[in-house]
Amino acid sequence: MNIFGGNILDDPEKIKALDTEDMLGVEENFYRQLQQAKIIGEKTDISKIKNKNFTGIAFSGMGGSGFSGDIIKNLVKYEIQLPVEIVKGYKLPAFINKGWLVIAVSYSGDTEETIAIAEEALKRGCEVIFSTSGGKMEKLALENSKCLVKVPGSYQPRAAAGYLFLPLYILLARLGIIKADMKIIERAIETVREKSEMYNRNVPARENFAKKIALEIGSGLPVIYGFEGVMASVAFRWKCQVNENSKCPGFWNEFPELNHNETVGWERLKEITKNFVLIIFKDGTQSQKINTRINTTQKLIRDNFSKIIEIEVEGKSDFEKALSIMYLGGMVSVYLALLNNINPTPVDKIKVLKAELAKINNV
Repeated sequence: MNIFGGNILDDPEKIKALDTEDMLGVEENFYRQLQQAKIIGEKTDISKIKNKNFTGIAFSGMGGSGFSGDIIKNLVKYEIQLPVEIVKGYKLPAFINKGWLVIAVSYSGDTEETIAIAEEALKRGCEVIFSTSGGKMEKLALENSKCLVKVPGSYQPRAAAGYLFLPLYILLARLGIIKADMKIIERAIETVREKSEMYNRNVPARENFAKKIALEIGSGLPVIYGFEGVMASVAFRWKCQVNENSKCPGFWNEFPELNHNETVGWERLKEITKNFVLIIFKDGTQSQKINTRINTTQKLIRDNFSKIIEIEVEGKSDFEKALSIMYLGGMVSVYLALLNNINPTPVDKIKVLKAELAKINNV
C-alpha cells in the first residue's frame, strides 16, 4: 500500500481551503512564538515578588493553559527542594496557604476553574502570579497589585503553549527558585526552528517525518507512551493535541507506571484494538531498566495494535528534547486532522459545554 500517494498533505491549496484559520501555520511557526515568549519572560516585571521566600509552588490551569504546570513541574522536580503541586479544578487543596506561590494560568483570562483557584489563593494570603492574555484574570492581577505575565491574544489556548509555559519557566529562574541556562533554552528554540524546515507543509510526505506519522496513524486511534519525567508530560500533550486538533480519541501513559497495570490490560479485546496505533518515545540515554521495560513491553503487546511507531527523542538536554518532540506532536496532530478532512481549529463540543455552564452562572 502506497501511503504517500494522492493525499491532501502535499496539496497546499486543499490545505488552505480546509484549514481556514491556519492552525497549521501557527504550528509551523512555533519557534517564533518561543522566541517572543523568551523575551516576555525576560522583561516581565517581578519587582512585587522578588526576594520573597516560598514554602511551595502550585500551578493552576485547565487544558492548554494547564499544560504549563505539567511540563515545568517535570523539568524542575528533580532539582528543587520546594513541593510543586498541580491544581486542575475548582478547589484549592487545604495545605496550599500563606507562604505558597500560586501560578494561575488562563490564556483567555476567563477560565472559571482557574479564576476560582486564584480568588481562593488571594483570600488565603498566597502570593499569586497571573499569566493571561486578558479577561478577568488580568483584572484580578491589577486590582490586587500582583505580578502579571501578559501574553498575546488571538490564539487557541492549545496553540499558545510557548507563550504560557516559557515565560513562567524563565520567571522562576529570575526569582532564584530554579536554575535555567539561557544557552540551553536558546539551543532548544533553534532546534525547533530547524525541525520546522523539515516538517512544514512544503516538504513532501516522503521526506517529512511529521506527515509520515500522520499517514501511518490514518484513521487509527493513537496510544502514546512516554517515560517518567518530562517525556511523560510530552506524551500527555500529544494526546491532548490529537483530541483537540485531530478531533480523535487518544490515550497516553508512562513507563514504568504502565508496566504495573496497563500492560496486562492488553490481553483482551484484540478485535477492537486492532485499529489502535501505538506511538512510543525512545531515548538511548535513559537507564537500562527503562529501556528494557520499553523494549520488552513492545514485544509483549505488539499483536494488539495495527502498528507501532517508534520516535527517537533527540536533543542534549531535557528541555531541548521536550520542545522538539512537543513540536513534532503539534504538527502531526494538524496533519492528522487534514488527512481526515477535518478543520483542526474549531472545538465545537467545548463551546456547547461552556454555553451550558453559562446558564448556571446566570441563574
